[in-house]
Order: sequence, then structure tokens, then C-alpha cells
Amino acid sequence: MAIYSYCLLWAGTFIGVELTAFEPNTPHLTFFAVVFAVNGLFYLLIRSGLSERFGDPSLTILQMAVGILLTTIILHYSRELRGAMLSIYFMVMTFGVFALDRRRMLLMAAFTLLCFTGLLIYEWINAPQQAIFSYLIGHWIILTLGLGWFIYMGGYIHNLQLRVREQRERLREAHDRLSAIAVRDDLTGLYNRRHFLERLEEEMSRANRESSPLHLAIIDLDHFKRVNDTYGHHAGDEVLHRFAQLAAMGLRKSDLLARYGGEEFVVLFPHTSSQACLAALERLRHSFSEQRYAFAGELSSAFSAGLTHYQPGESAEQFIKRADNALYEAKHLGRNRIQQAG
Repeated sequence: MAIYSYCLLWAGTFIGVELTAFEPNTPHLTFFAVVFAVNGLFYLLIRSGLSERFGDPSLTILQMAVGILLTTIILHYSRELRGAMLSIYFMVMTFGVFALDRRRMLLMAAFTLLCFTGLLIYEWINAPQQAIFSYLIGHWIILTLGLGWFIYMGGYIHNLQLRVREQRERLREAHDRLSAIAVRDDLTGLYNRRHFLERLEEEMSRANRESSPLHLAIIDLDHFKRVNDTYGHHAGDEVLHRFAQLAAMGLRKSDLLARYGGEEFVVLFPHTSSQACLAALERLRHSFSEQRYAFAGELSSAFSAGLTHYQPGESAEQFIKRADNALYEAKHLGRNRIQQAG
């Protein structure tokens, strides 16, 4: 945008020189060659990523400063077009409206006013006979009022951007929370039943494609209703949460652990053998049995589990049913054990 704007300004200056609206000795080729070279440097700094080291990665202030200096020089040669050419300052200030806060917009406005005031003083000293005081004051007041408007609007737009950014961040956080609620169980932090069933279908499809082993375990905490009835629901919640923590730490990252409902949990073991699954469940059962609770030092926690392997072509319902049957058999045999389906 800066280079495009400078091309337009160069074209206007060139036409002004040809029509004698500018001083005939205006060295516009030199001025704009320098400006294009400087903007080429800005472009390389931004594209290379080197500008990221600066506090202003877009180099907005530096780009505006170059534009303000060039505009001041052009105004020196502008003759009777000076009043119209003052609008170039406002074009430069537009670059900062969406990038600078009110304090930095005030700084750039002050720099603009300082450059123009310096130009007026320089011309008054060097050619007092050509200076028309009323014009000089009029131009200075017009520029000051215009810059004041940019300071106000720049700050207003910057504050709007901040509010929009904050709202967008809040929406993102709300979306993340809703996403977590959609797939996570509130109490244990594990995946919920709905997410588990979705992932189960995916893993079964992968097992069919790759002919890879897939095992499913359904775990039920033994005598959990007795814990709730004896010690209260807060105690039951503590037992559930403790089991979830142990299971999450003891299983592989590739294993899918979820709360299936109530005191039931499920574990999906992809790409592993039955022996490895049994060993992992036994370690978890042993670790869980060693847990002690502040609300009941005498409480000994245990679980029963049914384990089965996926048979190619069967449905998710059939797969789960076989694991559930193995769990029922583990309970029938006395609980606190892991039973593998035949």
C-alpha cells in the first residue's frame, strides 16, 4: 500500500512539475528513488522475519515517518497547491489508524506538526517576502485540526479492535470449554461415553484395514454402591476420581480410556497383544487396591474387568457385548479379577 501510494504521489508531483504548479527544479526523481529504496528495505525486513525482533514488527511508525518527511519536502516545492497537498499528511496518518494506539498516534501527529512547522519557519527565514502570514497560519490550523481528528479516531478504532480481540478470545475460550464438555466427563476428566463410541468405530475400521489387533476392556468398580451408601456421594466421587487418575497414568497414551457410565470405565487397547493388555490391567488393579482414603482408612478398593479382542467384521455392539459378558463372568467368579473372553 505504501509503494502504491508513493507511485500515485510521484505521478501527481510529476504532472504538477510539468504544469508548473510545482517548482520546475523539484528533484522528484531523487526523492522518490530514495523513498522506494527505503520501502524496499522495509519490505525485506518484514518478509524475512527480521522485523519480528522489533517492538513494532510491521514497522508502521518508521514507514509513517518516511512518508511524513517526504510529504514535508514535497510541500516545500508545491507553490500554490500547498493547501491541497496538506491532505497527503492525512493519507500517511491513515496508515496508523488500524495499527497504533492513541499515544502513538499522538506521537506521529506531533512529529507531523513539528515537520510542517519547521518547514514554515525555514521558508519564513529564507524568503520572508514570499510568505503570506495568513496563509501560513491557516494551513497550520487546518493541519492541527485534521491531526486532532486522526488522534481521536485512531484511538477510538484501536479501542474497538481491542474489544473485538477480547471478545474473540472469550469466544475461543468458550468454544474450547464447550468442546471439552462435549467429549469429557466432568468428574473424572476422562473421555465420555459418546466420544468413546465415536472413537471405537474409528479404531475398528483401522483394525479391519490394517489387520491389526484391537482389545476392549470394560471395568466396573466393586461394591461401589456400598461406598456411596456408607460414606456418602462425595466419597464415591473421590474413589472414581482416584481410579481415573491411576488409570490415566498407568496406561499408554495410545490407549483410549473413558468413563462409560456410573462406576463403569472402558479401555480400548490398539496394536497390542492380549498378554500386554492383561498385564496392564493387573498393574492397575494392584495399584488401585493399595489406595487409602482420608474418609475411610479401612476401605479397600477393587475392580472387576472383562477383556476381549476384536473379531474382524463384528459390530461395535457385538464387540462391547462380548467384553460385557466377560465382565459379568468376572463378577460371578467373585469380583476383584480380570476375565478374558474366550
